[in-house]
Amino acid sequence: MAYKPRLATESIAGRRPYQEDAVLTKELPDGRILVAVADGMGGHAAGDIASALAMSSLVEAVENGQSLVEGFTLANQRVHTKSQEPGKQGMGTTMVAAIVSGDEFEVANVGDSRAYLLFADGIRQISEDHSFVAEAIKRGQDAEEAMASRFRDALTRSIGIDAAVKVDAFGPFPVETDTALLLCSDGLYKVMEADRVRDLFGQSGGPRGAAQNMVATAFEDGSDDNISVAIAEFGEVPRDRAMGTMPIEFEPPEIDDSDSHEPEAADDEAAREPEPASAVPESASEPVPLAQPSASAFPVGLVVGFVVVAVAVAGLLIFAR
Repeated sequence: MAYKPRLATESIAGRRPYQEDAVLTKELPDGRILVAVADGMGGHAAGDIASALAMSSLVEAVENGQSLVEGFTLANQRVHTKSQEPGKQGMGTTMVAAIVSGDEFEVANVGDSRAYLLFADGIRQISEDHSFVAEAIKRGQDAEEAMASRFRDALTRSIGIDAAVKVDAFGPFPVETDTALLLCSDGLYKVMEADRVRDLFGQSGGPRGAAQNMVATAFEDGSDDNISVAIAEFGEVPRDRAMGTMPIEFEPPEIDDSDSHEPEAADDEAAREPEPASAVPESASEPVPLAQPSASAFPVGLVVGFVVVAVAVAGLLIFAR
């Protein structure tokens, strides 16, 4: 059975002065779905160029029928060539991508951007980090000690640094209903464990709300990097109903102009602009008369005037005595 996923992305520069992440969810001409995140490096002069070039190269490759690994290889070649230009030396990027083909999906990655699979009662990391910290932990070093190292942000593999790169590929995996693929840059997971990512997803209404919730929370929790998330949700991952959130995103229905009833609320512009007092209904056959003063208005005013004058005269007489 083929599943049509619901897609969403969210990406912010965060506390960085520039945005080097690139994020994508795209339906390809042949119906497949591509989801990808790239985290560029090289500073404001080149990191964004590296991530954007890697992403466009990947899209071009898979649209031409090539595999994810072939797309990553093309991206590496182009970014490496670009990095030889003045001012762009040393630029590169991470990249993680998933492609959904009917009832199965595959994942590929280079660097430390991650792919997770979320399901009813948990979360599992699919990709493997190519970083100093990940390699140190594999060698048996304590995780806290590795994270405290001055090399904690160093990558052991990335797109564009070398002329050739080894691409990790995972799958194909079967697509199961009520699951979700979540791809992210390290700006998200460096400030929260995987279980917290799953909890935040469960507290959000839909993939769009989940992406926004995760990015905002990572920023509030002190992330000092660009933060990017891309989601493909198949069916509906069970949400935490106790949080009082909507199970899916609400989309207001389109208003049918042929309906005879009035809409419940006008738009903001109409609400702010009062109807001119002299406006005449298009259906009126007689001119609308101007408002006339009430017949009782004049006598009442005259009586009040006489009373005021009488009181004033009486006061003068008393004062004169």
